[in-house]
Amino acid sequence: MPRSTGWPGPDIYLKSNLRRTANRSYVPRMRRFPFYTSISAALLLAACATAPEAADTGPPPETVIAQALADSNPYDAEAMLSELLARNSLTAEQRVQALYHRGSLRRQAADNRLGAIEDFEALLEIAPDHALAANARTELDYVRTDVEQIKVSMNRFLTLAQWFDGTWTLGGHEEAVARYRSSGLPPTPEQVETLVAAGYICEAGESDVRLHEFGEDRDDLIGLEWCADLTS
Repeated sequence: MPRSTGWPGPDIYLKSNLRRTANRSYVPRMRRFPFYTSISAALLLAACATAPEAADTGPPPETVIAQALADSNPYDAEAMLSELLARNSLTAEQRVQALYHRGSLRRQAADNRLGAIEDFEALLEIAPDHALAANARTELDYVRTDVEQIKVSMNRFLTLAQWFDGTWTLGGHEEAVARYRSSGLPPTPEQVETLVAAGYICEAGESDVRLHEFGEDRDDLIGLEWCADLTS
């Protein structure tokens, strides 16, 4: 699979509990119910309007980032950072850190060059003067060059394996996997390793299950199948 051309190291409801208070006053011949109903409705509306959003749950962002950087599986690490970035409670600093490290992963081992461009551009839009901005600009230049070269290399007749490599590296993982599955052909040994790490190929539940329909029965294909939660 294509690899990058350079690497700078990273820095790293609530609802108000409205209690009804007994009305001890008495006004003869007056109907008080509509009045108190209106007051209750107004208080309830005010409480709903000012109720804070539910807080995000999970480990502190700094812990998630540290765990992702320590994970030896780049696809798992990227998933951790993506889940973190889905939180709406991140500070600007926490979001910048998560974007930078996810972008670096996507530019390299996590194989999602187009996603890396999105991450670095988002970081620079949020914090153009951040300490990580210079590194982000450098990595952005690298990954843009990568994308240009990959697209040029794919503008010709390709084998399925070659097309898979280019599409996968750009970030089209679902598309690349679907193409292989529908073809009935086996991925290359290197691609099998990548697909296992990314969670697309699993250990077979039955001994007679095969990963492919056509082609030779290689040793590295024994006991493997496409993961059941994916569709062809």
